[in-house]
Amino acid sequence: MAVGREPVGERVLAHAPLHARRPARSTEELLREQETLRAFVESISSELDLEPLLGRILRHACELIGADDGAIGLVEPETGVVQTRAIYRMPDEELDALYPPGVGLAGQVLASGRPILLDRYADLEAPGRRYHGENAVLGFPISVRERMIGFIGIGRCPAPTPEDGPRRRPFDASDVETLGIFARHAGIAIDNARRYQRELERRESMALLTRVGQIITTELDLDEILQNAADAIHEVLGYPNVAIPTLEPGEPPVLAIAHVGGSYKSLLPRVYRQPVTQGIMGAAATERRAILVNDVESDPRWVHTPGSQGIRAELAIPIVIGDAVVGVLNVEGGDPFTEEDVESLKVVAGQLAVAIVNARLHKQARDLAVLAERQRLARDLHDSVTQLLFGTVMIAESLANAWKRDKDEGERRTERMLELARAALGEMRALLAELKPADATPPPPSDGGPQFGAALLRDGGLASALAEAIPNFGGPNVTLAFHAEGYEAQEHGLERALFRVAQEAVSNALRHARPSRVEVRLGRSGDDVFLSVLDDGTGMPEGLAERCRDPEQGGHGLRNMRERLAEYGGLLVITAGPSGGTCVRALAPARPAADGDDGAGGMAQQAGGTP
Repeated sequence: MAVGREPVGERVLAHAPLHARRPARSTEELLREQETLRAFVESISSELDLEPLLGRILRHACELIGADDGAIGLVEPETGVVQTRAIYRMPDEELDALYPPGVGLAGQVLASGRPILLDRYADLEAPGRRYHGENAVLGFPISVRERMIGFIGIGRCPAPTPEDGPRRRPFDASDVETLGIFARHAGIAIDNARRYQRELERRESMALLTRVGQIITTELDLDEILQNAADAIHEVLGYPNVAIPTLEPGEPPVLAIAHVGGSYKSLLPRVYRQPVTQGIMGAAATERRAILVNDVESDPRWVHTPGSQGIRAELAIPIVIGDAVVGVLNVEGGDPFTEEDVESLKVVAGQLAVAIVNARLHKQARDLAVLAERQRLARDLHDSVTQLLFGTVMIAESLANAWKRDKDEGERRTERMLELARAALGEMRALLAELKPADATPPPPSDGGPQFGAALLRDGGLASALAEAIPNFGGPNVTLAFHAEGYEAQEHGLERALFRVAQEAVSNALRHARPSRVEVRLGRSGDDVFLSVLDDGTGMPEGLAERCRDPEQGGHGLRNMRERLAEYGGLLVITAGPSGGTCVRALAPARPAADGDDGAGGMAQQAGGTP
């Protein structure tokens, strides 16, 4: 009804004196009224959707009592005012109107908690902006368990009509009694509808939590998780606008809004950044608490999104990991949010925090795996291709003088240089093949050059691979010897590590010690397998032995050897040789190859003697 401010005073009517104004009714009228009430009860008892229910209650009441118009409203628990939720033959602006206690007919009933019966609406001294002051009005509280939950008000125009004669009568005690019956049944129906609505909301919340849980467990990409969650919140709970901004560092920090749902998808097609010092979202992130605003236009923190319409409420919940805020879950809508909305979305925010942690851990693990693979490839390149190229360079540097002294020696060194180049090419092809997916085109077959490294290990195992490869390690004027006594084939990974250690140790001896002889031994020592590389060169410079014993010291090659052995529980020991020179010894717990597997896919072999 129209807005008006009037003390309740004597216009509040108790039930006691109403019988004085109650006219006598015929039996036929009473039977017709009872039948109408029965039909009304049956009608509203089958309706569980709140909005249609309110409209049905109001229409039945107006038709039964003979009212020209009416309105029904519900008390908003958060604000303590009556909001009109259904109207009957009243101006459209009356729908959703708010009436605080004491304002208008609804506010008078809210303030007193009792029915109000007036022959003229103007007696409320209302301005008559929405309602005709000469109309008779009747307002009644709708209560459940002695608590007022709503209001129903009806009006009757006194103007003459063909049916009622020159002037229609005002409402009387019988109308108050009839409207009271309506109000009692309406209270029960509204309470049931609200219970049903809460159950639906609970189911929707559970459906949302289940869906978000599925998103978290099936997705590991953070962008996909947040976007799918924003879509799910919009689709399942029906919030018009959904945004899940993440916090970016800065002075001040910035909320980056990249994952949105609902109408925000068209309003914010690109990433939108907002300082954390602005907006309700920023306040939630700064204060680390949920912020609920059901009248955004009255809140100075509210930032209106250009193009958005009909937004009256905003709910922002921080996403917290440990002590740090990493983002905000924000929803907007035209209807007020409730504490149930807050609690449901708090759980969703907690799930998103877990998802963000998992996504970040997954990214870290992926980055570490990529780094580990890069390090492995770097070690392989250093320990295989680099050593072969080093041997090639050594021969190339001596080739001109050798050719001048002896043409045959020059030809032998040229052929040897070609073999090393082919071996380096084969190693490079093998490493490139490891980078390809499993279903990629296999590498081209060997061009007939000598096998080396990975190919030798695959086909014959470590002992045969070293026996074949040792001659390729060195250059001219150096004798290389290899012995494998009592050695048993090991797992392929361990044999690969020992092979690369042998490559690096021999290469280091040739480059730095100027030896005339290098001896490589492979065997068993108790529960360990060992590999030793002994040279008769110049030995280690002063201080180098101490640095070699320090795991944190040494160059790239030493670190490679230590890392390879450490993967299998092994260690590297570097000492002076018994008669000068240097001894590099690798030890690792034995890991015998399984039956039928020599660690390289071929038959286990042993080798001994000097190649």
